[in-house]
Amino acid sequence: MRALVTGAAGFAGSHLVEHLLACGDEVIACDHQAVQGLPPAVRCERLDVTDGQATWELLTATRPTAVYHLAGIAHVVRAEADARECQRINAGGTRELLEACLEGHAGIRVLLVSSAEVYGRVAPADLPVREEHPLRPATAYAASKACAEMHAHHAVARGLHVVIARAFNHIGPRQSADFVAAAFARQIALIEAGLQEPRLRVGNLAARRDLSDVRDTVADYRACLVHGSPGEVFNVASGRALEIAQLLDVLAGLSRVPIHVEVDPERLRPVDVPVFHGDPGRLRDRAGPRPARPLEETLGALLDYWRATVAREPER
Repeated sequence: MRALVTGAAGFAGSHLVEHLLACGDEVIACDHQAVQGLPPAVRCERLDVTDGQATWELLTATRPTAVYHLAGIAHVVRAEADARECQRINAGGTRELLEACLEGHAGIRVLLVSSAEVYGRVAPADLPVREEHPLRPATAYAASKACAEMHAHHAVARGLHVVIARAFNHIGPRQSADFVAAAFARQIALIEAGLQEPRLRVGNLAARRDLSDVRDTVADYRACLVHGSPGEVFNVASGRALEIAQLLDVLAGLSRVPIHVEVDPERLRPVDVPVFHGDPGRLRDRAGPRPARPLEETLGALLDYWRATVAREPER
């Protein structure tokens, strides 16, 4: 396949590019910022997906057979701070991309990467949540993703092959410290380097989340696109709920120095679901089972990434 990836400079996007290359696909990597550090075989382009004309022109110039749409605001707190901008980029950008595909490129297969946040607060009796569960988005980010999904279904009704992947939490190397596991890893790396006092500040450790290695997640993205029918929705999930405290315990065990943990009220989310995990059965039935990377391997790679990143940062 010739695959175009939007949001290719991002956390999951960069791993997806690498996975597609490993599968033998030709890749065009796009982002609103410069895409760097990829193999020479990858064609890198700047693209603002909210610009429909620019998107159509890039599709015309590159003629992909598959589009993986990951571009957008991915941080819940940032989305809440500017809900209008979040809608413009996440929902509006999706609309512009799909319209560009329909204007002369309707033979493309498109994967829309949505989010499990669209389910909102799910009752314990309904867990693990399945794809048929009603959407009740409770944040600006979730609402923007639910709107993006509606644009996808509208495009399917007009003949475009769009599959939706509802991604649950994924972690691993290159993840921003805006997210919980990476925030822990960065603090440990700073403490080890003597750049932070040996106190690790945390939010809600009791929350339980469905967590996958990002490299497993992007492999599932390709499986969704290859095996999915137009308009079909897949949970991309591990199927298990891990307590955030477990992440911290593993990372603390990997630390080279002793650390003290303290709760920081500013790190507590205003809308926080106690436990949340998804049923990955639909994708497993369609694409077959896959081995998942062990949590210790994932967190070790994440911590090593932040150790290397901290070592490159200018001294404070």
